[in-house]
Amino acid sequence: MALTGRGWMVGLAAAGVAVGLGIVASLPAQSEVDVDHPVPVSALTTTTLESPSPDCGRLTAEDLALSSSRTETFSTRYVLEGVTGEVALPVTGSHAHIGVFVEDETAQATLLTPTGGRLPVESVPRDVDPGTALSRAEEAPHGKLEATPRGVTTPPGLYRLRLEGGGRSGEAKAAAPRATVVVNDDNDLVLHSWLTDNLVDARQTTEIHVQVREGGKPVEKVRATARIYHENGTLVLEHAMTGLGNGDFGLKIRPLQLGRFGKVILDVEGVTAAGMPFRRTGLLEIASGVAGGRLMRIVGERLTDQGLEVDLEYVVTRAGRFHARANLVTSDGKPVAWAQAAAEAAVGRHVMTLRFDRRLLVSGKLLLRDLELTDVTEFPGVKSPTRIGTYALEQALQ
Repeated sequence: MALTGRGWMVGLAAAGVAVGLGIVASLPAQSEVDVDHPVPVSALTTTTLESPSPDCGRLTAEDLALSSSRTETFSTRYVLEGVTGEVALPVTGSHAHIGVFVEDETAQATLLTPTGGRLPVESVPRDVDPGTALSRAEEAPHGKLEATPRGVTTPPGLYRLRLEGGGRSGEAKAAAPRATVVVNDDNDLVLHSWLTDNLVDARQTTEIHVQVREGGKPVEKVRATARIYHENGTLVLEHAMTGLGNGDFGLKIRPLQLGRFGKVILDVEGVTAAGMPFRRTGLLEIASGVAGGRLMRIVGERLTDQGLEVDLEYVVTRAGRFHARANLVTSDGKPVAWAQAAAEAAVGRHVMTLRFDRRLLVSGKLLLRDLELTDVTEFPGVKSPTRIGTYALEQALQ
């Protein structure tokens, strides 16, 4: 994950904690269940926006994997904020890149190697990103940015940053200087972080997960904390993540207080298999809202000369535009095809039809998978809090 850009630093130092978010220790989360009150299909309004040909295509294994709605990132970096005095910087890679943003331009920042030697640094112009995610340097009215030169060898170990006040002549002694440090500890020790659901209805539970892998194997000796921020930068919650086994740590939330684009900062520290301490920081963005439509059930399936048609019933509580998508797989899970449809719908119950081209179908029993309805009236679209994971197509294929 490239932890760069202005958005990365927003809210990292925000103060204030609000209660809520519905933290639940048990995992995994379950979707909300809606009470279904079936009505005759003849009483429903078909609202699919017609097109000259079915909106579908051949499904690949890669497409099928992405259909899980999981958002994932990878990071070899970590961030320390509000650093004063002297702080240890664990490094596990031989070519780590260290950047230091000091708020007081007169302060002295010294980087020391594990053996006590001085690590070279160079001044970085404020309009240049050294690849250390220090976009905050562009926003702060004062301060200087220094970073280790590219290509400097860094033997693994505990490095140290020492901050000392510069002291302007004729001025009273200033407060202890503060710095933000970003270390790109680039090696095979990687923080993998993911959301089980993004673009989620805020009433639905989503799960945050992290796992550190070293050389492809999970690291067990890990402590993980999630800091969750509203889109305006306010810290909403800070909570330790729960160990789930095999190096997986999780936290379950309902993003009711995050606005449209909340952020999750993941702080992880631990010890490698060789006994070396390490840190990693990850970033996830949660896009959420309240969907104006709810997926109910499949109410029809038929095989025509053109292909397979599947009718979906959905309920609209706020008029708008809605989009549905589903995958078609064989009984043993092999990808076959995908199809999607869109509709403009008023408040009430409706039917939308997914059409799979006959030329894409294969013989044998087929399953409909990953069926989701998304309210796309506004950006970003928000998924229905209910979905259909797997549905066996029988009548149409007999």
